[in-house]
Amino acid sequence: MNAKLQEIRKKLYLQRDGASSASMREKGLDYKINFGVPTPTLRKIAQNYYPDCALANELWNKNNRELKILATMIQDPSMFSDTNKWIEEINNPELAEQAVMNLFCKLSNAEELANEWIQSDKQYIKISGFLLYSRLFTLDIPIKGNIEEFVSIATENLNAESLLVKNAANNALLKLSDKQQADIQ
Repeated sequence: MNAKLQEIRKKLYLQRDGASSASMREKGLDYKINFGVPTPTLRKIAQNYYPDCALANELWNKNNRELKILATMIQDPSMFSDTNKWIEEINNPELAEQAVMNLFCKLSNAEELANEWIQSDKQYIKISGFLLYSRLFTLDIPIKGNIEEFVSIATENLNAESLLVKNAANNALLKLSDKQQADIQ
């Protein structure tokens, strides 16, 4: 096993929180291993390893909540080439949020990915697309594509069967509205 991976696992073990881990499991976050380590603690750990593509890929391939989130934090966006693999493996809202916030929004093709993903039939890919648009709007990154197409797709998804998709679409529309209001002022 990679020495850095062993070191990270040791740090996570020392920071584990059984109550948080149990609560997450009850809420449907299903990982083989979940230490319940809070995100701010993960950010502190990640600062010691960024950027490291090889380590990030190794972490991502483990079915461990904290290792997957750390992977999104230490992956070098300029060298990242596994977008399709990672997006296909996202299986819960927390991981979608973390991947978008920590990595996907920093990719040079973020807008194209967001547009592609909101048109997916897969729930977590679609959610990731709307989260990515929300993040781009929040960061005030100029959107080069057809904003009317985004609004049309997002509006359609307000009637989706999945409450998670509805909320993600609604939030993306709200972020767009906030951005447009700020641009007017």
